[in-house]
This record gives sequence, C-alpha cells and structure tokens, in this order.
Amino acid sequence: MSGIPPRLLDPDRRRSKAWQAAALAAVLAGAALVDPNRPLPFEVCGFKLLTGLPCPTCGLTRALCQAAHGHWAQSVTWHPAGPILAVGLVGWMLWSAAEAARGRPIAEAWRKWLGTALLGAGIAVSVVSWIAQLIGRI
Repeated sequence: MSGIPPRLLDPDRRRSKAWQAAALAAVLAGAALVDPNRPLPFEVCGFKLLTGLPCPTCGLTRALCQAAHGHWAQSVTWHPAGPILAVGLVGWMLWSAAEAARGRPIAEAWRKWLGTALLGAGIAVSVVSWIAQLIGRI
C-alpha cells in the first residue's frame, strides 16, 4: 500500500457522471423500444436531403436500434459501425454509473484509451463504408 488516498470526484463531477449514465440509459432504452426499421418519423440527414447521397453516418440510428434489439447482423447491414456504437454507449453508461457510485475515477487511462480506440474505429469504419457506398453508385 502506498498510503496515498484515492482521488475523489467532487460532488458536481459525481452528479455529472450519474446524469451521463442516466442519459445513456434513456438513449439505449429508447433505441430498444422503437421500431428499429423506422426509429424516427422523419428524415434526419440534411446531407442526404440536399445531395441525394448518403453521409458517412447514414443508417447509424437504425443500426443502433437494431443492435439494441439484439439484431447484430441487421445492425451491420444498416451501418457497419452500429455494433461499435452500441458497445461504446453501453460501456460509457456502465463506466459512468460505476464512477458515480464509487465517487472516484476508475482506470482513467484505460477509459481514455478505450474511448479513443472506439471512436477511431467507428470513424474509420464509417468513412470506408461511405466510400464503398459512393463507389457502388458509380
């Protein structure tokens, strides 16, 4: 033992972690409750509305909803980064809830590394998938 007390979260930061966990839980619950094939009653993508072409994130909402319903293969067909997003959101929710409950940060270096890795993977998959979609239209 080093005798150094653990670094505690100040009350505002702890409350923020709890709110993050609650908001993410609400998003994931909403994704699990809506029709995964038509989660929103309107078209969201302004890029697609203006150009007629999909954007790099087109289909990601449906992919998240499919993953929340446990339909992983369908999630990937809507957008290959759908499962990455779902896993990232669940992990973020659980990590935030655990930090709020404990009142102190948990493995900050790992959290930062995982967050960066998942974000990078999601962006790379989205861009590659988008380019493939655009090439497929030629």
